[in-house]
Amino acid sequence: MKLAEERLQRANEVLEQRVAERTNQLSEANNELEAFSYTVSHDLRAPLRGIDGYSQLLLEEYGPKLDEEGQHFVQRIRSGIALMGDLISDLLDYSHLDRRTMEHDPVEVSGVVDRVLEMYDADIERGGVQVVCTVEPLTLRLDREGLNLALRNLVGNALKFSQGQPDPRVEIGARREGDRCLIWVKDRGVGFDMQYHDRIFGIFQRLHRSEDYAGTGVGLALVSKAVQRMGGRVWAQSAPGQGATFFLEFPV
Repeated sequence: MKLAEERLQRANEVLEQRVAERTNQLSEANNELEAFSYTVSHDLRAPLRGIDGYSQLLLEEYGPKLDEEGQHFVQRIRSGIALMGDLISDLLDYSHLDRRTMEHDPVEVSGVVDRVLEMYDADIERGGVQVVCTVEPLTLRLDREGLNLALRNLVGNALKFSQGQPDPRVEIGARREGDRCLIWVKDRGVGFDMQYHDRIFGIFQRLHRSEDYAGTGVGLALVSKAVQRMGGRVWAQSAPGQGATFFLEFPV
């Protein structure tokens, strides 16, 4: 009996030591992530602002003296600056998702959808997009900011990939299915081949050229990370030229 107690005590001590070591490793990882975020936010943004400012001055002060090709080069520089700024913001959002505590507050799904659509009012009007909402009255206990982030990226993608398509239409819906809630965003855009389904949720993964559709390749990775942190799952159904539907599933 005494031998068994000694073995149990030693096992507990080893376990406590491993827990302490793991806690220290996680703490170090978080500190490194904090340092990374600070570097991205400050050290990378500072020179980018300088390039942005000087390129704008170049365009304003010397634009008329430049030929068509020269003006095109300056515009390409400014487009690259804007893309880099978006990429920095997306990277910060991605790292922030891993570090912050996810809330579990009552969130009315229709309210979040309304705010996301309001954000894209100008894009919807400019693109002549028909938006259809079939959102049932649902209240979920999850992170409001996380759901907003996921839907914001999905709706933004649906509008982006519907550009130039005949009769553009985006549908946003939500319904309860047993003990789960299903939310979806559907479009009539360019779609994609399902063989790339898992790839599209990876960071920096793109299926279309940036010249055709602007973006950083981080949006769907943000969606996946946010949904995962909230205890849900995300997947898509699509085919080339036949649009795409993205689904979010959460426990009720």
